[in-house]
Amino acid sequence: MRSAAIAATAVPLLSAVGYALAALMLKRAMEGERNPWRVVFIVNMVTALGFQSWFAVGGHPFTWENVGHAVLAGLAFFIGQVLTFIAISKGDVSISTPVLGTKVVFVALFAHLSGGETLGPGLWAATLLTSVALALLGGEWRANRDRLLVSVTFAFLAAIAFAATDVLQQHWVPAFGYGHFGPVMFLTVATLSLGLIPFFDGGLMTMPRGALAWTLPGSAVLALQAMGIAYCIGVFQEVTVTNVLYNTRGLWSVAMVWVVGHWFANTEREVGTGIMFRRLLGTLLLLGAVWLCLR
Repeated sequence: MRSAAIAATAVPLLSAVGYALAALMLKRAMEGERNPWRVVFIVNMVTALGFQSWFAVGGHPFTWENVGHAVLAGLAFFIGQVLTFIAISKGDVSISTPVLGTKVVFVALFAHLSGGETLGPGLWAATLLTSVALALLGGEWRANRDRLLVSVTFAFLAAIAFAATDVLQQHWVPAFGYGHFGPVMFLTVATLSLGLIPFFDGGLMTMPRGALAWTLPGSAVLALQAMGIAYCIGVFQEVTVTNVLYNTRGLWSVAMVWVVGHWFANTEREVGTGIMFRRLLGTLLLLGAVWLCLR
């Protein structure tokens, strides 16, 4: 039991670091691209391939109902993934990633409305504190107004889609088993990704070598962290706790952009010290939410 509790805490925290790193790498990969679809396609295929390893874990019988549930979860994830990449490619990582954290609010709301989870005062307080933190992390409207609008709008919509994905997993994974649910869900994501091909800037083989050099490791890191989060939600059945811990990716995104963003040719820190400090204040509130959650 103790090892399971440690894993339920450590995996979301490590996944948060992985997400922030992957977002910077993939943002760099999409520089110069008219649209993000080739990168999204590669990311989804790499993730789907990684999830097939879970077939070894096994699960419960394949039925039309179980497969249909996994397909619906895959559809919700695919929508969230597309919206996320629009936010990252056209906006700022240090804004879109924290805004994605509003998923916690929607997860709490969906879980409560569906009757699948009882939320105590501590978790509600953590969820509300997270929302305040995200408002600070978003910076100011005067800074890169157009990029801020894209970042907030599409990341917010993605958060709703991902929240639906998480709640659906929590409800339906037990009947199918994660070893079957995860692979089918991401095979669905891979299949839907084929629909992106007509919108590519060119063939995959024509991608600049530099873009591929960032896309492949970024895809691998993003896939690993996605597997970690999906496993925690599907196995530990702590969807709200997992998401509050995972929400520290907002902290890491701001810190990485500010400190090492130039390694990835990222210029977001040029918005100014004042706004970056405001975002850091938001991260402190976010850590307070994590503390409340762990209590």
